[in-house]
Amino acid sequence: MSNPLDHVDQLSVWLKHADLALLELRGPSATLRLVNDGASVHVVAGDESLFVDAPSVTVRAASPGIFLDRHPLHEHAIALTDANVRAGDPLGILQIGPLLLPVPAPRAGMVTDVLIAHGTVVGYGAPLFVLRPIKGEGA
Repeated sequence: MSNPLDHVDQLSVWLKHADLALLELRGPSATLRLVNDGASVHVVAGDESLFVDAPSVTVRAASPGIFLDRHPLHEHAIALTDANVRAGDPLGILQIGPLLLPVPAPRAGMVTDVLIAHGTVVGYGAPLFVLRPIKGEGA
């Protein structure tokens, strides 16, 4: 029987090339967390907080569309720089024809950067926001 940790090196390479910040694998008796800080991928002990050492996350467009920082009927942006958000909170909107799709926060954090101007046409995977983890917040 092979050791589950035999594949950590390969998972680390995939994590780095996929530009993902965190990979967590949970089993009945163990948890493996790999954190990509941009320079390297390292293992975080299972009992440490997910976000204490986690890097900022770039929120990307889930589809092509027109990025809107506010609903067309509202005057103010949904998420401003330095705003704290919870996982699932809307950060902006992608307009695809008449369809308006919210861009949700993938986790709790503080919006540190809005990377795209209101009304900009974006492609799949375009960076839209940067979220910095809030120390002590869960996923």
